[in-house]
This record gives sequence, C-alpha cells and structure tokens, in this order.
Amino acid sequence: MERYLPAEEARAFNEDLRHLDGRNNLTYLMDRWEDIQRRSVYGCMVAEVSQFPVVLGLEELSGVRAMADHLVQVSNRALTKKNIKPTSINAICTDNPMTMQAFRRKWTTEHSWIIPLFCFMHGINTIIGKVVAFPSAKEAVSKNSRIVTFFNGSHYWGGQLDEVAAGKGITRRLKTNTESRFYALILQALSVKDHKAALVELCSRDGAQRAVNGLSPVNKDVVSTVFDLSRWQLTDQLIRICKPLVDIIGDIESRDATLADCMLQLIWAHQAVLNTPLIDGDDPLFTDHAKRVLNAQFHAMNTDIHWLALFLHPLCRKLTVSTATHSRKLADAYRISLDIVQRWKWSREVAENLTRDLKAYHNGEAPFNGGKSDAKDWWKSLLVNVNSHPLKALAIKLFSIVPHAAEVERFFSNLGGVQSVKRSRLTIPHMQTFGTLRNHYIRQLHEIAIAAGKSTRCKHAHMHTSTEGGGLNVDRADDLFTDILWTPQLLTGYEGADVEGPESLSLDDIDAAFDQLEQQINSPRDGDGLSSMVPIEQVYDLSTLDDIRAGKVGPINVDDELEVINHNGATDTWDSASLLRSLGV
Repeated sequence: MERYLPAEEARAFNEDLRHLDGRNNLTYLMDRWEDIQRRSVYGCMVAEVSQFPVVLGLEELSGVRAMADHLVQVSNRALTKKNIKPTSINAICTDNPMTMQAFRRKWTTEHSWIIPLFCFMHGINTIIGKVVAFPSAKEAVSKNSRIVTFFNGSHYWGGQLDEVAAGKGITRRLKTNTESRFYALILQALSVKDHKAALVELCSRDGAQRAVNGLSPVNKDVVSTVFDLSRWQLTDQLIRICKPLVDIIGDIESRDATLADCMLQLIWAHQAVLNTPLIDGDDPLFTDHAKRVLNAQFHAMNTDIHWLALFLHPLCRKLTVSTATHSRKLADAYRISLDIVQRWKWSREVAENLTRDLKAYHNGEAPFNGGKSDAKDWWKSLLVNVNSHPLKALAIKLFSIVPHAAEVERFFSNLGGVQSVKRSRLTIPHMQTFGTLRNHYIRQLHEIAIAAGKSTRCKHAHMHTSTEGGGLNVDRADDLFTDILWTPQLLTGYEGADVEGPESLSLDDIDAAFDQLEQQINSPRDGDGLSSMVPIEQVYDLSTLDDIRAGKVGPINVDDELEVINHNGATDTWDSASLLRSLGV
C-alpha cells in the first residue's frame, strides 16, 4: 500500500492537471462535512457545466476561530496545489450560512472578478425547511420520524411490517437515503404514506396493542400516531405542497444545469405551489404559510446574476423584460453586465459593443434572432465572432457557471463509503487520497461510457404527478429511496459500483436541521430587493411560460422604454457608473 498508493495518486494528479489545462470558465465549489469522528472537514472542487469536476482537496478546521479567514487560506492553497490560476475562476458557489457568506465576501474582495453565488440546491432545501417549520407540519414530520425510528429499530415489528407491506406490493422499507435533511423529511413522509395500509393493518392486531404471552406490543404513542387521521391528512398535504420543490432538486442536480435552468425551475415550482388546490381536510393556514415562505424566498433567490442568466436564455427574453410592474428592464441588463465585465477588465470599446449587443439581443435582431431550449449550446453555435459581438463571450461564461455545490456533496457521499465504523481512524490526508482516486476512477467510467455511446445522465424518478388521478406516481418515486440525491450520477449502469448505504432520519436529526436553519440568513445583497408581498407575476411575464416549456421562440416586441445608447466617452480608462451615465441609464 505504501508503495502503490502514492504512485496511483500521482498518476491521478497528473490526469487532473491535464483535465484542467486550458480551461478558463471554472466554478470554485466548497462545502463542509462532519465525518464519523465528528471532525469539521471542508472540501473544495472546481467544476464547469457539462464537465466532470476535479477535486482540489480536504482540510480539517475543527476548533478553528475566524473561520472565514481560514477558508480563504484553504481556497488559495487548494488552487496553488493544482496549478490553477485564480483568473480561470469565474464564480464561487457555497451553501449560505453566515460563515460561508463571510468567506465569499472576503475571497471575492481578494479576487474581485469572481462572482459569488449561494448554492441553489441549498436554497431550495431551505425553502422546504421553512415550509416544514409550520408548527403542525413540524409535529407531523416528527411523528412520521417516530414511526420510522420505531419500526426500523425493532427486529420483530420491523420484520412484521415488511411482511405485511410485501403482501400489499410494497418492496421498500421505511428508510431515507439522503443527507439533505429537509429533502429527507419529504422523502420520509412519502415513505410513511406508502406504508399507510400496512401500518394500519399491523397496528390493528391484538398483539400490537397489548402484550400477549409476555411479548412486547408496539409502543402506545406509535399506535396512536398510526391511527391519527389528522396526521395522515397533513402528511398528504405536505407532500402535495412540497412536491414541486423536491422535483427542482432532482431536475437541477445534473452537471448540465445552468443558472437559467435553476430560475426556470423555481418559477415553475412557484406557480405549481400557488395553484395547489385545497381539498377536504387540508389546513388552509399551512397552505397560506407555505405560499408566503415560497414568495419571500423567491425574492431572496432572484438575484441580479440569476436574472441576467435567465435574460440571456434565448427563450426567456419576454419573460424577464416585460411591462410587469416590477420587471427588470434593459437598463438593468446594461448595469449588471457592465459591472461584471468591468471586474473582468474588459476594455471600454468592448463594453460599448456589449451594450449594443444587449439591445440587439433584447429586440430579437440579427444575429441574435431565434433560440432553442439548450441556451449554452445556442450561444456556442451562434455564428458570430466574440470580438465583434462580446455578448456571446459573456453568455457562454455565465452558462458555464455551476449553480450548486452538489458535486462536493457527491464527493462527501463517496467518502462516507470509504469511512466506516471499523475504518474510522483514517487521517484527513488519507481521506483526501481515497476521495481523489475515487473521483478519478468515476471520471474514467464516465469517459468509457461516453466512448461507448451510453447515457451519462442520471435517470431519476422524482415525485412527478401520475398521469391518472392527479396523485403521486409511487412507482416513479422509487429512486428517491436509492441514494438519488448525492449518488455520483455517472455510476448509472455500473453494477459493481459501491455507494453510501441507507441512513435513517431520527428526531435528533430533525432538531439539528431546524437549528441549522436559523443560520440560513439571507444577505442584504441577495435577491431582487422587493417586498415578500410582491407577487411573482409583477416580476416576470408568466404568460410566456407555456411557450418556454414547449421550446417555442415567441415574438419579441420592442419595449417602448428602451434607452438610447449615447457614446460620448473619450478615454480608455472607464468605470461602469460613468459608462452607464454615458448610455443615459
């Protein structure tokens, strides 16, 4: 081991360097993991949309104060180790506790051209957490967790439940296989609902309700919970409301997801939740709470950079710039774009060409007429030179930004398979070596699959609506219980691959998750700055959504409020404020 492991690590290291050579549109990803020894471990990677990620390293920061400053040092060391120039990093994406917010501010102050982003998937997870924080919903998920904990912890009653469930065609157990806590609560709710008939039948037995021949019955609180009709109703309501949000996580976790894809998914989910009907027995206060939470969080996630990416999606021009009361305008596209390219040190001449391109693009004029669903591919295949049309370069860079930190979560999930109760004394350097090698081997499988013409997209079966009856299609939800969230997506089709096993969700897990939710405070810089009471239809033109979903290019109407560009600068040095003034904005 001492001879072969370093040699193999060196080979993987050189392959990573080759893989990174010449790439200048990278996103830096960082997240935190607590291992079996309860060490605070930070992992970092670089990634790009539609490209395989590269592991930079792991560092333990247990017991460290001034955490943000240390994370800056960790990040700089990580880039140096893989010979990555900071100028090749376009964006940084992390989750959004206060420590990570401070780290992003400090690192982007040091590297001013880097765009700071919160992880979009963590943002969706936070929405689900705040929805579930409603008192009656929180009580319902706690009771669901109590059911799961009891039957998974009892050999006899767990086995009896498996037998009854199998007789009813239910093949999966009461398990939750994901580390994303609030996402897990919805999966757990679906699991319990799936076992409803089996639970009621089992708890109706005489031996389940009282001791028979000295054998222990099912705990009384579990029996009463199983027969609590209001909990079943609220569980069903919780699933129906959170279904569109759960689908977002499944739909955007792929390596092809862009910032624009994330915003489209959020808008569609927002509409689906708002249109969720009340049925008999629903708690209208909970539904109102969920809609208020979603509206408030939507505004927090509707940042300038997310809006600009959505605006640059060729099918979304009318969606993003419209006559809606609080719609952003072309002037906002000027402002946001110029702020970015100024930090990227683009010249004034190129910046002026960029504003000309933005106006032509907004009006649907050549060469920016037309469009298709794959925005990045549309921009890359546009037959124009980036020197004369710099908007193409800006768009490709924005559509190369990875909008979430799922790659780091997958890396941690892989490490969970390396570390175990019997193999828990591995040092952080050893964990880094094994994790890097595993990531390297998965990439090799990925390349082999591509060469063989196989699909490298993870095929999920999310909580989509059934085509019959309007309920949840349980058969299509099977993958939710087989490590779908953080499993390396490119393992599909390789039966020998080992992944992290199932993880039960306990009451302590739930309490810890709600405690962590308090740290998810939105930065004042985040979002669109609008009141949480402003409805989404006053921000985006939702009449275009059906055409966007169908991949249609609608007619582009020239907005009467377009500003006329006034080129009156005379120096080579410039700043965005003066250029905006010269544009009449």
